[in-house]
Amino acid sequence: MTSQTNEQLMLGNALQTILSEQQNMMPVISEYQFEREVLGLLENPFTIESVQQYSIYVGELTKPLNVVSNSDRNEILFTVPALVQSPITTIPTGSGITADTFMRSLARDMELGGRGTNDKIAMFMIHLTRRPDYLEVVLRPIQAILARYNRTMVDLPGVEADAPTTAPKAASQTSFSDDYED
Repeated sequence: MTSQTNEQLMLGNALQTILSEQQNMMPVISEYQFEREVLGLLENPFTIESVQQYSIYVGELTKPLNVVSNSDRNEILFTVPALVQSPITTIPTGSGITADTFMRSLARDMELGGRGTNDKIAMFMIHLTRRPDYLEVVLRPIQAILARYNRTMVDLPGVEADAPTTAPKAASQTSFSDDYED
């Protein structure tokens, strides 16, 4: 008899089932159809026409597109990244502001008249999330996919070939750095 942890006993294969279902819900296209119908769209993916046509295949631009083998739909050849990336929620570190201290500080601000609460909420959200590097997560993978088929992406305005791959970090600000008028 094998020893199972409490998590394994309680969850069983629920996590695997969730991951499998998510994989089943991802848009899929055969390589043949991809070459015929989608590859040209990725050469200039940000025109209105390309976005509208590409949306037909993914449903919404926040979903990646799996390209599968012509002979075996279970064999994923590559994945076209989602054109629209969602922010990634992070967990505050020991030195960062927690949701609890933020809410207490926000409640105190509201008691004092609520000046600057919108800015404070926006800064908290910035500290709590990070945005993926679009160049690394979307553009370079699309360029690699196009190169696989001896194609290239059109030059995009504002994107240099040697552009930095990380955005500068915003200055650290806590909710306790505001000037209060009591």
